[in-house]
Amino acid sequence: MKNTRWLVSSLLLGLSGMVGAQCVSTPRYAFNGLVRIEYPRTGGSAFLQQACDAGSRQLRMDVMSAARQQGIPVSWVEIYAARGWGSTFHDLIYKTRASGYGQADFKKYSVAPRTNMSSGELLVYATKTGKYIAMRSYREGSSTANTRDVFVVYGN
Repeated sequence: MKNTRWLVSSLLLGLSGMVGAQCVSTPRYAFNGLVRIEYPRTGGSAFLQQACDAGSRQLRMDVMSAARQQGIPVSWVEIYAARGWGSTFHDLIYKTRASGYGQADFKKYSVAPRTNMSSGELLVYATKTGKYIAMRSYREGSSTANTRDVFVVYGN
């Protein structure tokens, strides 16, 4: 799914307004309802939140608008923040294999120095019929104690 690579710059531009999200909920499913989220049974400091504030709503609209302009079908966008649980959330995309998705693209990159994000990844899973799920993940912070992962997940 090389057509989804154009979204790198537009998501980076819109992400800064979402990072301080105050309105969150604890979702039961991710990836447009395809994957059930099973939370850790122990307490601790790990968390996963789905952003729903004005900044995240604007980012969703920006992703949809940029996709329309490029002729790329995007019908849904989800935004999450995770602390101490980022790799677990990242692994959820692999569960879409049970629905016929397989890895179509992967890219690691450094995030622009003007943001407080330190690194990022793009992971795209697709079916043979043209359905796709793309996940952009960003690492916020540089030390393990205050690191937060942000996930922008979208698809058709």
